[in-house]
Amino acid sequence: MGHRKFENPKQGETKFVKGTPRGFVVPTRPKPAEPVTETHILRRGGIVAGPYGTPGFKYQGGDTHMSVRPVRDRQELSSRISQSLRAQNPIKRHPITISHREDARGSGAFWDHYTMRTTTGRTTEISHHREVTPTLQAPGHITAKQFTGDLPGARPDSGSGFGQGLLFIAGGNYGLLSETPRNTAHIPTSEDAQKRHQRRTGHEKDLLKHAQLTGRPVLGICGGSWQVLESFGGSTRGVKPKTHQTRKMPYLTSKGTVAKVASEHGLSVVPRTMLSSAFRDDSGSTPAKVNSAHWAVAEESAPGRLKGVPKVGARKEPLLKVSARGSTALDPPYLKKTGDYHQQSVEAFESRHGAPVMGIQWHPEAYGHGFPPTQTQANQRLLNWMAKAGDAYEARREMTQEFSKWVNTKRLQPTYLAKNKAFQLARRNTKLGLK
Repeated sequence: MGHRKFENPKQGETKFVKGTPRGFVVPTRPKPAEPVTETHILRRGGIVAGPYGTPGFKYQGGDTHMSVRPVRDRQELSSRISQSLRAQNPIKRHPITISHREDARGSGAFWDHYTMRTTTGRTTEISHHREVTPTLQAPGHITAKQFTGDLPGARPDSGSGFGQGLLFIAGGNYGLLSETPRNTAHIPTSEDAQKRHQRRTGHEKDLLKHAQLTGRPVLGICGGSWQVLESFGGSTRGVKPKTHQTRKMPYLTSKGTVAKVASEHGLSVVPRTMLSSAFRDDSGSTPAKVNSAHWAVAEESAPGRLKGVPKVGARKEPLLKVSARGSTALDPPYLKKTGDYHQQSVEAFESRHGAPVMGIQWHPEAYGHGFPPTQTQANQRLLNWMAKAGDAYEARREMTQEFSKWVNTKRLQPTYLAKNKAFQLARRNTKLGLK
């Protein structure tokens, strides 16, 4: 092969290089793509949204070779985009599905639906075991000087299916079989109580399994949070008497308001969690106290590590993480606890990935008229935040159903789908068997 001579301008000396045949293109090695991170996006003035409504714009500053869009501009632009999208694609408000509990002759279930309706302004539905006929009875028909009225709105629809919207798992009289040490005072003893408890727990296991498979938001409170925890492989640890219990459970007065009888304890919310974003009053403050009515909490195998919850992904992160802890002077309150443990007990946990799943030990539905505004606003905002996640879940299901209706059909597609490039690409990939 011939060579050609050229002059090296830097060294001023003659060099030789191999020539390239005509018509031959020398392949160039592609430049590695720069990883797209939050910082990468924000350096170019982009918008970084937080997951499920958590605060975005996480860039902390630092050296940059490009101009960064001011925070105010990013927030205003994000707000305009959000308003425009909501106007074009309004999300329907869906009911909250409440897993039915048979205890107290229906007054416990009445409390669930009454308080969730009055705090969120939404309708509710009942999901019950196939062998159960759900009963709702105002507590005043059983206990004197309590509420005897009706639920706000019509009687909730009921069925043994999965329901729609947010899945709400309420508390109850009994603990987990895996609780350590097992609290004998909270084990069903009579044959009827055992049967009712087995029906309920069996149905809730089905509901929670379905929610995990479909990406459905779930909120468990008090004992309901333990059922959520167990569905992820976790367990509970008993706490000492007079630490997190209450002198009397909250109830509905004759006027339909929640009686302020429950004890309270301190709460410390973990920063940068879903809970820290949702659990705030109108001024952006988080309450320092919550009502207390539980004899067990989520157990940790090590500080910050929920026992039994599996780890996933390349980083081997657990599916659930702690989002709030108690901060009372009596912590740590554990019964028969040995080894290394956190100085504050777990008061709330949440999902790391996928749909929002929360388990909280206090009763946010028990804060209404007559309570300090910071408590009422923050707890109601928490419930509404999770209910909106249920709306988003249903919107995604509707979109998926619409997609599946047209993806393999030979019928004439609507104009809005025929012009949707993302839909057409997904449709071609589906026909090719790509996933």
